[in-house]
Parts: sequence; structure tokens; C-alpha cells
Amino acid sequence: MKTVRLLISALLFIPVLSTAQADQGPLDWEENAEFGVEVAGKIDISAQVFRPTNYKPYLILTSERLPAPVLIDLGKKRVYRLKGRDIESEGSFIKTRGIPHGKSVGSYSMKGGASTFRIDGKRVSLTVRQTLVGEIQPSLILAHSPDYRIRKDAYKPDAASMRFLKTYGTTTEVVVMFATWCSTCKVVLPPVLRVFEDANNPRFNVSYYGIAQGGDEPRQALARYGHDYPAVILIQNGKELDRIVGEPPVPIEKRIVNILR
Repeated sequence: MKTVRLLISALLFIPVLSTAQADQGPLDWEENAEFGVEVAGKIDISAQVFRPTNYKPYLILTSERLPAPVLIDLGKKRVYRLKGRDIESEGSFIKTRGIPHGKSVGSYSMKGGASTFRIDGKRVSLTVRQTLVGEIQPSLILAHSPDYRIRKDAYKPDAASMRFLKTYGTTTEVVVMFATWCSTCKVVLPPVLRVFEDANNPRFNVSYYGIAQGGDEPRQALARYGHDYPAVILIQNGKELDRIVGEPPVPIEKRIVNILR
């Protein structure tokens, strides 16, 4: 009987041990750009908000304006200071060893659609922005995502490329596919907005289409132009010349000029 009891105890212990080990295994987190972040009352374009790919209710916030990464427990509404070594950064992704354990710095409050907390005397605010879907005017994109405006205004296009684009004489349809929740789009789209704003050339008919999460809307635009994003598609006489997908290795305006020459 004693042997049976020991065997049962051992069998009961194995799942607990396995779960604990699984929680400490490698965990991938992906950046989600639908969050707008303010630190000390100012828009923070250096901020990145990551969600675990296993959909557990946590966020990790990194920012050049904060002394350390921050873990946000959405279930307990608690905020924890992490150490730099707790995360391994890979651009739009990070890796951790399970859910990292940090030092509690308090709870966060919800007000006006924003989650707010304080760390080292700085007020931090995270706002989930509604996804823009369908054909969207540039003014609405910039109003929706003020960080895009900051990036756009800071971008300095190549002067020679801009001279070409300002005087280009062939009518060209430009279709820009993007998603407001896409981390690459927040880097690519502001320069695109700046380039066509500065070109101010009526020969370019530019349309911007926002894609819903899940990639099923806007149906007509996706059926016509495909599911690439971010993408800048150049069309003349109804035929696609070429498309720029993702973040190009050269300035976007140079890539556009190379296609149009």
C-alpha cells in the first residue's frame, strides 16, 4: 500500500513539475503597434509594446525614455519593473524565459480609454487605437496616429529624388497598403506620406488603404491589390509597374524613382 501511495504521489507531481518548467521555457513576444504611448505627457516614438505569442494576458513595454523594460499584468492590473537582461531584443520581437518576474511598481488605472501608471516619477499612458480600415485620407491617418506625424516631419527625403518626383510627367496611380497595428508600417508609412506630400505632383494619384486585423478587410482593395503590407504599388495605364513591400534597404523615394525611370 505504501508503494502505491508513493507511485500516486509521484504521478501527481510530474504534471506540476512539467507546467513549472514550461512556464520558464523560451517565450516569444511580438510588437503590436496599435498602442499609442505617452511618457511624461509626450508622445514616445521610441516605445514598443509587445504581446506574447501564446496569448497570455501580459504586455512588455520598452522605451528609450524609461530606465528599464516594464511588464504589465493585464489580469492583476499590476506593473513590474524588469531588468534589461530579462529580455532579448530582435527588432519587432523579443524573447524571454517564460513570464519574467520583476519588481512591482504598483497598479495601473483606466481612464478615457488609456491605461496609466507611474514609474520613477514619470506618468506612462498606453492607449489602444481603433484600427483604420478601408481607404483613408492622410489627414485622418496623422490624426489617428500622432507618432506618424512626428516621424513624417522628422524624415528628410533625398533631394535629387524629390526633384525627379516633383517634375515627373506620367500619370501614375500609387496604392499604399498599410495597417495601423503593423510595427513595420509605423516605420515605412510616415516617409511615404512625406514624400508624396513634398512632391505635390498632380500626376500622382495616391490612395491609402488600411487593413483590418485578420486581413479580411477591405475586401475589394485586397482582392484587387493583394495582401502585401506595407506596400507601395505603382500602376500606369492599368498595369502594375512594380511594388515595394516592407522596409526597403534604400530610402523609399529612391526606390520609387528607380521604378519610374
